[in-house]
Amino acid sequence: MAKPQGKTNTMFAVLGILSLGPHSGYDIKQHMEQSTSYFWNENYGQIYPSLAELLDRNDIEVEIIQQNGKPDKKLYRITEQGRQTLTGWLSQPMEHMVMLKKNELLLRVFFGSNSSPDTIIQHIQDHKRELAESLRVFEDLEAWLRNAEVEDQNYTYWLITINYGKSHFKSLISWCDDSIKMLST
Repeated sequence: MAKPQGKTNTMFAVLGILSLGPHSGYDIKQHMEQSTSYFWNENYGQIYPSLAELLDRNDIEVEIIQQNGKPDKKLYRITEQGRQTLTGWLSQPMEHMVMLKKNELLLRVFFGSNSSPDTIIQHIQDHKRELAESLRVFEDLEAWLRNAEVEDQNYTYWLITINYGKSHFKSLISWCDDSIKMLST
């Protein structure tokens, strides 16, 4: 089953955020930065055209809220048709991406014999520090979620997503340790 014609993953990301409740375009961007940015993020230049397209398709509706001294606020809500569109997309097979196509660290390691082992070790150690910080973010997010969102129907799915991130970063940290050990001998 193919993706509905004209629909992009940006549109599905926006529909997903709107399935959690009404949001302005600004709110959608902020929600993504706070929840999905480690694995999916969109910029305003992608969000607003998607909102316009979703409105044209009747997957969402908009309420204009007048504000004193400010431009009107547009609050978007997913429609029943939009929920069906999102559910249909979720049930479709997807393209699996096991590894990113471009990784500068791996490119440097691959050609590392043209440098000193200490230089490559330093790159790997720097990378490991970044990975450890990302892991801490996931661990903090998990602690917050376990304390704050237990009653939410999305709780289990959010925990699964967090566990993916934690496992991913732990695995990469282990790779860093193994690589440093190999280069140090």
